[in-house]
Amino acid sequence: MDMICYMQEEWDMLLSSIRDGIIPDIDHIDHVREYLQVHMRADPQRADELASIGPPFSFSAWAPRIWPKLNILHCICSGTFATALPKARSVIGPNVVLTGPGYGCTECIIGAPFNPTDVDVYVVNTTNVVEYLDVADNQAYEDILQAWDLQPGKLYQPVVTTQDGLWRYIIDDVLHVIGFDPRDGLPVFRYHGRKNLVIRSQYAIITEGDVVKVTQAINEEDMLRVQEFTTVLDRRELPETVGIILEITGDTGPNANSARQKAFEALLLTNDDHQRAFNAGRLRLPTIRIVKPGTFSDYRQWRGELLNTGVGQIKVPAVMIDPTSIEWLDERVVKEL
Repeated sequence: MDMICYMQEEWDMLLSSIRDGIIPDIDHIDHVREYLQVHMRADPQRADELASIGPPFSFSAWAPRIWPKLNILHCICSGTFATALPKARSVIGPNVVLTGPGYGCTECIIGAPFNPTDVDVYVVNTTNVVEYLDVADNQAYEDILQAWDLQPGKLYQPVVTTQDGLWRYIIDDVLHVIGFDPRDGLPVFRYHGRKNLVIRSQYAIITEGDVVKVTQAINEEDMLRVQEFTTVLDRRELPETVGIILEITGDTGPNANSARQKAFEALLLTNDDHQRAFNAGRLRLPTIRIVKPGTFSDYRQWRGELLNTGVGQIKVPAVMIDPTSIEWLDERVVKEL
């Protein structure tokens, strides 16, 4: 979706470069321009064809018109990336198959898609040894569970012993077990979120999975077309609440004024404690702030330079707790609903 949005923003420049066969004058590519240019060739016919079709967001199911052989979009679709799915589907149309690669982490691969057409459900499928800790328990050594000990509906952390060694790794993810594969009894689960990415309010813990659901609820064509987001514990006024910081595509929709109420209703569905806190005056409606286009791309660049690491290693967290990063984003807010 980043690529599609760049194409929308720089459509005229894209057509010009295709028509003339010349790499455009873009900042920060001087060191690779000559290597890119040798692969470019002028194609006026293709440029005219693209011009007659129009830019990405000019109509739905745009991508198959541009690439007639597009049959499958294979990408990570769960967790925070799920918020991009409605926008991606509007671009690729109803006939392109959407598939995910499975669930894994730095240490190893843990799960495979349970059903190729369901991008949010996985089954444990690995050559590594996977054990579990109930997130509600003390999580001591003696509390480690095996697959047959799990209960559908509960949340667990995976504990992995890889085939490369005898060390147990506690993976800092939370899995929502929903059942067992009838073929071999292995756990079937949804990715719930990172354990350390939570909003800790005075009365409840709001998880990454919760804020993803809240953001998905307001990601509507007539409300806010979410490009990227993060959330914070908003204590600028009391009582505190969930603060949503968004980058959107296009303008706000005609029903944008109802986004805070819609977000609150979605928040209530994640935990009954939210309604009780609201009734007691300990919670207010979520806040929604919109940053200027390109902010999160700039954030990755800024954060990478700050940590002296590659931009590709920087992700925008679903829950932001670093005060310096929050202050950096605050300075780029252009609108609050």
